[in-house]
Amino acid sequence: GDDRGGRRDRSEDRRRNEDRRREEDPERREKERQREERKREEDAERRKRDEERRAQLEKERKVKEEEMRKREDELQRKRDEKRRREDEERRKVEDERRKSREEDDKRRREEMQRVQLEEQTRSQAIMKQKAEEEAKRTAEEAKRKEEEARALGQQKATLSVLRVLQKLSNATPDSFDALNTELENVLQNELPNTGPQEEVLKAEASRVRDYAKQYVEQVREQQSKLEEQKVAQQRHVEESEKTARLLLEELGLLIAVAEEASEAAHYTAAPLGNDSGLEDTEVVRTVLAVEKAGKQAMSSCSACADFLMQKRPVMDEAESIRGELATTLMQMQPRIKEATRQATEAMQKAGAHKERIAKKVAVSIREERLKADMARFDKDGDGLLGKDDIAGYAKDEFGFEIPETNLDRILRQLVKPGNDGVRFEDFQQLKTAVGIAREEARGRAKRKQRIEKERRDAEDAQKRKDLIVRRHAELKEPCAQMLETLESIIPQVSDAEVAAQKLSNEAGNLNVAELRMGSNALEELCGIPRSALQREAEKMQALAKEVLDLHELGELLKDDLVALNAKRDMIDVRLKQVEGVVMNGRQLALHKAFAEKEQLRMEVAAKLRVCIEAQGGKPENLYEVISPTGVVDLEDVQAFLKKFDCEIEVDKLIAIFPPPQLAIEANGTAAKSAKEEEKENAPKVEGNDGAAKEGDGADKEDEKKAEDKAPEAAADEGAKKKHPITKEDFMRAIRIFYKVVKEIVLSDNLLIEQSRQIRRMDVGEVIEVHQGPMLDPSVGVYRVHGKALRDGVVGWITVAGNQGVTFLLPGGHVYQVVRPTPLTEELKDVEGSNVIRVLKEQQVLEVLEWARTSRSALGVTRIKARVQSTDPAVGWATVTDTDGTAFLEAA
Repeated sequence: GDDRGGRRDRSEDRRRNEDRRREEDPERREKERQREERKREEDAERRKRDEERRAQLEKERKVKEEEMRKREDELQRKRDEKRRREDEERRKVEDERRKSREEDDKRRREEMQRVQLEEQTRSQAIMKQKAEEEAKRTAEEAKRKEEEARALGQQKATLSVLRVLQKLSNATPDSFDALNTELENVLQNELPNTGPQEEVLKAEASRVRDYAKQYVEQVREQQSKLEEQKVAQQRHVEESEKTARLLLEELGLLIAVAEEASEAAHYTAAPLGNDSGLEDTEVVRTVLAVEKAGKQAMSSCSACADFLMQKRPVMDEAESIRGELATTLMQMQPRIKEATRQATEAMQKAGAHKERIAKKVAVSIREERLKADMARFDKDGDGLLGKDDIAGYAKDEFGFEIPETNLDRILRQLVKPGNDGVRFEDFQQLKTAVGIAREEARGRAKRKQRIEKERRDAEDAQKRKDLIVRRHAELKEPCAQMLETLESIIPQVSDAEVAAQKLSNEAGNLNVAELRMGSNALEELCGIPRSALQREAEKMQALAKEVLDLHELGELLKDDLVALNAKRDMIDVRLKQVEGVVMNGRQLALHKAFAEKEQLRMEVAAKLRVCIEAQGGKPENLYEVISPTGVVDLEDVQAFLKKFDCEIEVDKLIAIFPPPQLAIEANGTAAKSAKEEEKENAPKVEGNDGAAKEGDGADKEDEKKAEDKAPEAAADEGAKKKHPITKEDFMRAIRIFYKVVKEIVLSDNLLIEQSRQIRRMDVGEVIEVHQGPMLDPSVGVYRVHGKALRDGVVGWITVAGNQGVTFLLPGGHVYQVVRPTPLTEELKDVEGSNVIRVLKEQQVLEVLEWARTSRSALGVTRIKARVQSTDPAVGWATVTDTDGTAFLEAA
């Protein structure tokens, strides 16, 4: 009967709710209909505005396209006209060159005829002299044989010394003393008979002896270290075996303790396994005892496992008893697992009983708590909760003011007929009903908040829409202005491109000053549109930032932004190409200047070396020969060359041995840059007659100043000649390098027939010349004596064969980067710990000096070089690493 009454009450509540909803529905439907109509009107208005805006945009786009097409056509016409004029000028230049070549050919033929006549006259004179020389030849033949005999003796003595040096270079600790004694005997008996090679062989003997001594000491040191390592290894094996056995014993003790603790936990849990009907208190006492014993047993088992995990690597170090260890550990691991299983089972059994008792106790505790709660809110103590009691319960327990309608519903549903309130048996249902009422109140509050939020969102959306429309209208004009500005930059870029193309075409025929001047002029021409483009790019960046915050605005301005970005990127790419031409022009000017200086240096070095070798000296002694006092200046160098009829202009010598202030300027650290100098030296074009007159006055003033400074210039010229040249700078200037262009053998003697091969020189290797070229009379070829940069080996090598095959060409003073590599401050900093900069491919380096990081085979060849660029730097770089990877190649 109570259930039927409750259902009847609920049906009545639903009926009333439906009646109330039907009353509210017409009003709601009317509001929704009005909202839909407003929305349709707004959509129609928005579509109309969008169509008008698209039509306007399409019209503007077509107008702009037509203007751009006309502008492009006009630009193309101007380009074609300019190209036509350039072609006409080029044809004129070609005609002039052809005429010049024809005149040169005519002069050349006339010169050849004159030379042939002179050659005929000279041949007749030679025939006349041959008869006179034939008589001399007979007398000289005897003298030559005598000299050959003496040269043969010198060669035999040289070979004897070199043979002993070769054996000493391969000496071992056992044979070093005997070979050193043999070398002393050979040097005492044979060295004085080696003639011109005496000093070279003496220095080589000293080097080989030092190298062999160092090598033998290293071998002895390594042998000593090996013996120490063997003793230490044996000691380590014994200690590891002892440690492993002690650890096994300790593990056995831990396992025994774990087994004992597991057995104790197992026996303690035995009463819980049968159905003896223990009291709950006895079960709890047993469970606590089992948990205590089980925790102790699990701790012991974990200690065994942890010990085995931590100490297993230490035990494995004892390789001599590894099999025994593995067998023992295989026997111990099942014991650990069994002890762990027993302890785990005891703990699980105790946990099951503990959980069963806990559930029983939880039910009684919960019932007592509910009774206490009901008694707390039962104000009259009749065991029933009335309407006021229920309201107080909801207020105190949940902080909820329960509505009257919910109270009436709860009383209808939970109060039995004949009772005045809710009984204890229905207290849990009362708690649920109060929770349902709370959720209903929360739902009503959330619905109110949702409606308010939708209203605010609609207002914010309308405000954002108005803002976007306003900003779109405001930004249309700036976008058009920026596009117009970018269009105005294009003719300037075209002018720069024309100038860049002209510079590229003429670069090969321009000298250094003209290249620098052209590059600077092109940079200035390119700088104007670059600055304008940068300003517009900043404006576009600000616009893009605003569009990023308002993405709807970005959709409206999409076409304008795309056009602006495309135009900007196109201009930027074209300007970068022009800027690349500027950079290439300056680099080419730098390379040409360096090539001119290098050619001049080779000329000076060759003449100085020819002079010293003509009197039987060596280039390495040239500094002391020119000035025995130890200080050399340009006048000393001039005097030395003049003595051998090899005069060189002072300007060339100053270029090779510049005074300190000129050297600073040459290295790019002068106060006035080359760009500023070219601007100052560039011809000035005046715009009117007044300016021209002012220029004439300035020229007269400059002439007067030049006349006043003439004595000072003469004094400066004298000072330049008197400035001292350091030995390091002098020796660096007269160094000559040859590059191997075809594989050739490096041997130990000038005379090929009497020489022994040292090693083969590969293509691309560089050799520094110490002496020569000198003629090998036995085969009629020229050979040079020098040192290979790859490994420092010294020997003789042929420049060109007697069949016309060329093996060496001048080169090697300049290197080119073929792989990126660090430029460091120190010679031995091969790893790049202190990097000055990273060298890039195609960069050119001027060699200042070279060295190896070690005399052993593990050493690498490194060069100290100056980077040939607008930002020069000096440092050390690796030519080839120990793996054979080449980073630098001789240019």
